[in-house]
Amino acid sequence: MEICGQPSLPLPANQHVDFVAIDFETATSDPNSACAVGLAFVVGLEVVATTHRLIQPPGNQYAQGNIHVHGIYPEDTEHAPDFLTVWQELHPMLAGKALIAHNARFDMSVIKASLAAYGDPYVQQYADFKYIDSIAMARDLVPGRKNLAACAQCLGVELSHHHNAECDAVACAQIAITCIKANHCLNLGEFCFSQPHIRIQELSDLVLPVRTPTPVPRGRKPRSGPKYHPNVHPKEIRPQVTFFDPNHPFYQKSLVFTGELSIDRREAMQRAVNVGAIIKTAVSRKTDFLVVGRQYNGPGGTATVSNKEEKARAILAEGKSRLRLLSEREFLHLLQGALRQPPSERPNTAAVK
Repeated sequence: MEICGQPSLPLPANQHVDFVAIDFETATSDPNSACAVGLAFVVGLEVVATTHRLIQPPGNQYAQGNIHVHGIYPEDTEHAPDFLTVWQELHPMLAGKALIAHNARFDMSVIKASLAAYGDPYVQQYADFKYIDSIAMARDLVPGRKNLAACAQCLGVELSHHHNAECDAVACAQIAITCIKANHCLNLGEFCFSQPHIRIQELSDLVLPVRTPTPVPRGRKPRSGPKYHPNVHPKEIRPQVTFFDPNHPFYQKSLVFTGELSIDRREAMQRAVNVGAIIKTAVSRKTDFLVVGRQYNGPGGTATVSNKEEKARAILAEGKSRLRLLSEREFLHLLQGALRQPPSERPNTAAVK
């Protein structure tokens, strides 16, 4: 099968490869949720072969926001192999070769987190790569935002099916090739050594974020469900999309969450960020929306009002704020309203990192 007009694998036996561009799509905000991987093999500053694999994420679980981005559904990966099976197949083609990815920390985190789920021996055996970020390679050639779409457009690289892992890998490879040629270098090695800001990094050195559970308050018994969500800092939540819809009600609006939701707090934040919201931890007069879940601070575990909600209601009583309180149902309704609208019908979009 050919994707994006590129020849597919296999490569000839013992084929020398200069570097491999790689791209992952994930099913959720968790790096251990790869659902697709694309590779583009470069020889002599030309893409000579590509490949694409679907991967079944853990539990075959997907977040709607991720589906909206890449268009991969649970039924697409229901019978797909798991990450380890796919990676063991691909590893011999990649061993000893430099990997390039756009916003490489994301893709490298997917590799390491996915292998770590099987145990440290798998990390030691199958995460033995050096990698380079193509964003850094394009630093001096691309002004402003440097997401994949912006770099491709600025450098004249075709990106016909964005968020198809194989097409994104090809675009990443072409961006790297363009940068190498623009600096009058013959290969990746010469380019890296001529650019002091380029870092050749080791995947084994990548440190994954540690998620620690929120301690259960003394005297309170934990209940089933997602109430005791991990500590999540808004700065950890980055957009997983390339464009925002400026007409979305959450675009550039300040959101604060309080209480228990039926979905994980991190997932709720990720969905909001993916439509352009700005997540905050505290309520102020500048807050646009407070998403209110159920509180359990009363005697005997009865529902009550959180400090955030009390402060929000005090601000509203002043009559000088546009702050709006949303139930989880209202939050999801506003969120899903945008997801049901096909991207082609959104006339004005704003690029994101």
